[in-house]
Formats: sequence, C-alpha cells, structure tokens
Amino acid sequence: MKTQLPLCCPCSLKSKLSRVEGGFICKSEQCEHSQIYSLFPVLNNIPVLVSEKRCDTVCTEGRMESYIERPKASYSKIKNFLVGTSNITKSNCNLFVKELISTNERPKVLVIGSGLRGSGTEELWNNKKIELHGIDIYGSTSVDIVCDAHYLPLKDNYYDGVWIQAVLEHVLEPSVVVSEIHRVLRKSGLVYAETPFMQQVHEGAYDFTRFTVLGHRYLFRNFESISIGGNKGPELVFAWSMRYLIWSITKSRLIGRIFGLLTGLLMRPISYFVSKPSMYDASSGVFFLGRKTIRNTVSHKEVVRLYAGQM
Repeated sequence: MKTQLPLCCPCSLKSKLSRVEGGFICKSEQCEHSQIYSLFPVLNNIPVLVSEKRCDTVCTEGRMESYIERPKASYSKIKNFLVGTSNITKSNCNLFVKELISTNERPKVLVIGSGLRGSGTEELWNNKKIELHGIDIYGSTSVDIVCDAHYLPLKDNYYDGVWIQAVLEHVLEPSVVVSEIHRVLRKSGLVYAETPFMQQVHEGAYDFTRFTVLGHRYLFRNFESISIGGNKGPELVFAWSMRYLIWSITKSRLIGRIFGLLTGLLMRPISYFVSKPSMYDASSGVFFLGRKTIRNTVSHKEVVRLYAGQM
C-alpha cells in the first residue's frame, strides 16, 4: 500500500496543493494555478502537475500521451533476449536496494522516468519492502505523477532513494534535474543514475546530452560517490552504430533495428574480452551511485584523478 504522495506545486515556490473537483490548485495566491480555471488536472487517477505558465518546459499542460512513439513491450523482450541485460545494472540495482534496506525498513524511492521499467531493475520493482513512486512526462501503469523532472512537484527531504535510468539525456538542463533530486532526498539519501555516453540519438527531438564517466561524476558533485563506471562496452556501441548505419542506408527503421539486434547478438561473446579500462573510454553508457551530502565532494582536479581508462 502506497502512502499519500508528497505533492506540492511544481512552480518555484513549491507551495502546498489543495484537492478540488477535477484536480489540484496551488495554495499560494501568487501562483496562477491557485484558481480553478488553471487547476492541475487528474487524468486516469494520475495528477498531471505541469505548468507552462510559470515553468520553461517541453511538456504540455493537461497532456498524458507520450511525445514520441514508444517501442512495444514485445520488442523490449526480444532485445533483452538477443542482446542481454546489463550485469552491471543488475549488480548496481541489487547494491542500491541493499543499501536502502540497511538504513530503513520501509524505504521510499522515487523512480524518474518510470513510464517504461528499466532493464535490469527487477530487484527494485519486485521488492515488497520498498515503496515506489514513479514519475514521467506521460502516463502509464507504472507512473504515479506526470510532471517535468526540472520541476519536481514533490516535498523537500522526503525520499530515501532516487532511481533515474536513461533520462538525463532527455532533459535540457541535467544539472537542474540533479539539484531537484538532491532537494527531494533525505539526509544521506541514495541516488542511482545511468546515462548514455556513446549512443546515437534515440528519441528524436527529445534527446539532448551525453556524458563520459568523469563528466557524469561531476554532474553529481554534491553527492558522495559509492561507485562510478561505464555500462556496456564497445561491443554494444558497435551494434548501435550498425543499427543506425543500416537505417540511414535503407531508410527503414525496422530493418535498422533488426540489423542492430543481430549485431548485438553476434557481439555478445566479445563482451567477455572487453577490458575494464575501456569502459571509461568507449562504453555505451555510464553510471553513478552515491549519497546526498550538503557540500561539493569533488573538485576539478579530483575529477581528473578519477580517470582509469586506457590513455
């Protein structure tokens, strides 16, 4: 059973909300959303807490539909079967859950980008001790709130953990989103993030940024590091490149996907020979696991010293 969601207005004041017929209004008279005609609607039992009036956002007020075409569940299953699920993600998820439960018998976790459950996250979603709240910019069965992660409509210092997987590349200001994560986490709260490094654009106009291992670490500079690294090596980078090469030649997204999956399958045995240092230089993605602190924990020089690649 989930507790009541810790909702607040997504605008800068983060004021309390009042439940009214059809949705929520802000309790601050300074906010345009304090009036019934500008309420935040509840659609299919999901609050849509998006403000175009007071926030610079790519989202649309009152919209629950996805902004892009999402892959079908059958494709994701085929992909995981052929290409495989990341053992690094699974291991990090297990560690994330273990750390959470060691400090709280009933931890609350915010999943940013919960519209589709991330690969390798079964331990998080299936653990009955963890209370999960999911957010995304579109509605689904695993989404509790539709909102923009730049403006989390959630109270300060509430969550024991935040999980954000394959999301930061889709926001225009990752540092703002990370600041919001810091705000909603309790003291010493955990964060786990996975973000692409060497991947092609995969959500059209809604794909903005990539990070190296070190750049990703510095993004989370107000967090104490538990673990950093690359996720999925050059073999997956090659499969991604083949997919987009064939797509660009044939003009067929389907044929590109098929070639990408087949290349990923053929490259799976090679993954066992990929060196650990190469994950700093040529990984498909990067990850960060850390704890909230109240100060900057890593300087520019310290970031440089963290490099453990092949150069």
